[in-house]
Amino acid sequence: MKHAFALALLVLCAASARAQFAVYGMGSAGRISSFNSLYATSPSAPALNTAGNFWAYGGTIGIYDNFLTLGPVQLGADIRGFIQSSSNAHNTYGNQLRGAFIGPRLALHIPLIPFRPYVQAEFGGVSTNYGQNSSQTGNFAYQVQLGSDFTIFPHLDLRAEYGFGQTLTVIGSTRLPIQQIGVGAVIRF
Repeated sequence: MKHAFALALLVLCAASARAQFAVYGMGSAGRISSFNSLYATSPSAPALNTAGNFWAYGGTIGIYDNFLTLGPVQLGADIRGFIQSSSNAHNTYGNQLRGAFIGPRLALHIPLIPFRPYVQAEFGGVSTNYGQNSSQTGNFAYQVQLGSDFTIFPHLDLRAEYGFGQTLTVIGSTRLPIQQIGVGAVIRF
């Protein structure tokens, strides 16, 4: 009887500690701001050294693995990439924002509740053309993502997310704020 109880406890613990691997895709938008721009906020009033910013739209794809489960808390890692762009009336190059991040992930999963809030703190790189150039400039960056996955079917979630951070490379003595928003789907294995 003791051995059966110990075996049942071991199987239960192993099942609850099982990794949760997932892939996801989102429609996303990114914003970079506070860079020196060739244009003021009005196209008819060109000026040098004004605070530039833009939104760019595209997609984000990634994978995560929650490799450690401690009750309702899941610890893991996330890796993602994104490509975003939008038109720009001031030049033919458009607004470009691309990047990749990797870092730790903390999620909360309470059985019988259909959503899983999470937070991720990630480092990586972001490149942009600042809406002004044909070439991209790359910068190290960090970003914190806050979001939640909403279960709609077993192993299929909808996701909503907001991220904020900064470039770490100093450009013109300014660290540039970056933001991301996204909505998409997650397939959990």
